[in-house]
Amino acid sequence: MDAHEDTRRIQVLSVSDTGRRRRWTDDEKIRIVEESHGGGVTLAEVARRHDISRSQLYDWRYRHKHGLLGAMPQFLRVLQVADCSGPDDVPAPPAPVLTIDLGPRCRVTIPSGFDMEAAARLLNGLMVRP
Repeated sequence: MDAHEDTRRIQVLSVSDTGRRRRWTDDEKIRIVEESHGGGVTLAEVARRHDISRSQLYDWRYRHKHGLLGAMPQFLRVLQVADCSGPDDVPAPPAPVLTIDLGPRCRVTIPSGFDMEAAARLLNGLMVRP
């Protein structure tokens, strides 16, 4: 007789349903992320404790690290410039600032207190049209 005939052919798996989709506030996410950075605790333990996946916690940690979690977006004033023939076309913002000319019709002015990582993301996503 073959050994495979003595083994169980059907295996019963239990499935647990969590119900509805959960919503986490930014404050709750930040609290969980800060808990995951605590000493003596693993990321898997924190995820298990709060009944979330490790990948979800990794995503929250990434977003928290890059200022995308719980931070209110900062906006710059955008002015349409008809003709950029001289520096007097756009009113001068309060100094000190960083002004970047991206062509004859596009100029980005960044105030000194603005988050430079956010400015880099803005400039990387900016498409200049001819």
